[in-house]
Amino acid sequence: MLTFSANIEMFAPPIDFYDRFAAAHQVGFSHVEFWSWQNKDLSRVASICKDLSLGISSISGDGSEFSLCDDRHQKSYIEYARASIQAAHKIGCKTLVIHSNALDSQGQVVDSYADVPPFRLYLNMLRTLELLVPYAEQEGVTFVLEPLNIHVDHRGNALNTISQAAHIIESVGSPRIQILYDMYHMQIEQGNLIQTFRQYQQHIGLIHIADNPGRHEPGTGEINYATICKALAIEKYKGVVAFELSPETTFEAAAAAVMSLHSIG
Repeated sequence: MLTFSANIEMFAPPIDFYDRFAAAHQVGFSHVEFWSWQNKDLSRVASICKDLSLGISSISGDGSEFSLCDDRHQKSYIEYARASIQAAHKIGCKTLVIHSNALDSQGQVVDSYADVPPFRLYLNMLRTLELLVPYAEQEGVTFVLEPLNIHVDHRGNALNTISQAAHIIESVGSPRIQILYDMYHMQIEQGNLIQTFRQYQQHIGLIHIADNPGRHEPGTGEINYATICKALAIEKYKGVVAFELSPETTFEAAAAAVMSLHSIG
């Protein structure tokens, strides 16, 4: 059976953030995740998750001020990532999400570096990730690099396909640096979701799911997630499948749609 997680920044009823953990638990999730740790009471989060026996599948490992693809940010990026590791330890989280470009609070790319050749941006990412590896290995955490779609949500992002991310990951050469495969983003960018997973599954440390268009729950768009979940089970995917989506109508209806996929795995 696949392990399901709810991203409670998006996929939750409109209630206080700290009440969303219980809401996710009540509808059947064994894990939750959220974005920035800086504006959260981590001691309270840890206590809630302990009481509910909830795991935390991921938190953000980078912030809105520093870009992985900008060599001028290298020192500050590493320092922030190390602080994120310590935050993750406080709540028992082993996976941190990172991106090529800094994103603001609305998810918009802060700087697209349009005047910098792509190969230079990729080289900058590689060099910074290589410096990050020893800290990840020492602390026992994994950073997952997430490509984002540049047609709907994140125009100007440097990394927008799984193959691009895989080339960087393979060059880094550490199991502590993997890929976050967001199927919503990659449906917009390239489609061919199952074959892409099979091709790069050795590098995939976390999967995100939402339907397209709309970024709502499975069954509201064009992606056949029942078939995808069967494929993940066949390929013996052992990681977490996290639902980073906004309910089309109600949280309860969206949760029912998600949980209908649970037994497939």
